[in-house]
Amino acid sequence: MTINSAAGALEARIALLAARQCSAFARAQALDLGATDPLVQRRVKVGVWRRPYSGVYAIAGSERTWLQDVWCAFLATGPAAVVTHESALHLHGIDLVPRRPITLTVPHGGRARLDGVFVHQIDDLKPHRVTAVSGLPVSTVERTVVELAATTGEKRLGRVIDDVVAAKRSSVGRISSAFREVARPGKPGVHKLARLLDSRGDGYVPAQSDLERALFVALAAGGLPAPRRQFRLPGRFAVEGLVDAAYPDVRLIVEVDGRRWHTRVADLKRDHQRDTEAARAGWLTLRFVYEQVMHDPSDVCSAIADVRASRAIPSV
Repeated sequence: MTINSAAGALEARIALLAARQCSAFARAQALDLGATDPLVQRRVKVGVWRRPYSGVYAIAGSERTWLQDVWCAFLATGPAAVVTHESALHLHGIDLVPRRPITLTVPHGGRARLDGVFVHQIDDLKPHRVTAVSGLPVSTVERTVVELAATTGEKRLGRVIDDVVAAKRSSVGRISSAFREVARPGKPGVHKLARLLDSRGDGYVPAQSDLERALFVALAAGGLPAPRRQFRLPGRFAVEGLVDAAYPDVRLIVEVDGRRWHTRVADLKRDHQRDTEAARAGWLTLRFVYEQVMHDPSDVCSAIADVRASRAIPSV
């Protein structure tokens, strides 16, 4: 193969990669495809590629769009980055918040400084709350709503929740589930979102026995085995009490919560103490809120079934 044909093949490989990334690519990606730093520098110098950020390039002549800017920001921030907050909401097709600055999240210690980009440092974004949109890692719709509680006014956040639910992109139950995972006293926006979720619930807080009964009906309908009811909290009994349901065969606790959100937030410390006590004895606790049990029972059953299956597999 001649030098010219080899260079052409390299250009074609890079163009193919860039086509999947809104005409953008990273220096490391180009090097993996066979480019060299001198070649990259020459392409920039002659105007074949432009460089929006250090180590990030876009094909010259390609249309500069907001999505291309998001891709460039993501590539410049690094593989641990996730598109979150306002930018994630736009990628999910809801245009109720500003498009700029572009918003990303990285774990603590991984912050990058980029013009036109705000990079949050957050450690509670779990893999199951990340999805792919336009090839980018993006926080899920319900997680995005939770993120916006820290950066968006209450009135606008309420409109976001209403639009998300009306468009059937998520539900109050799924948003509540994502909120439950990260809510803690002192976390920015937690009381704001608690008020909004309370106001969009049914307005009815059932007796705990009624909610537990709804859980057991859902489990039976979902084909799951009947759990042990009112099981004693496992552990060293630094925290005493009973749990709503338990599967001793896989050391799994299931708790349901009919409290309004403002009360749940106030009681989170106690809940965490109970969960920690059980975990010290090797038990995992799954917590579900009223909105999930009543409006998303299939999701509740699916989660319990998946966890039961994973914990039933003997360790190697």
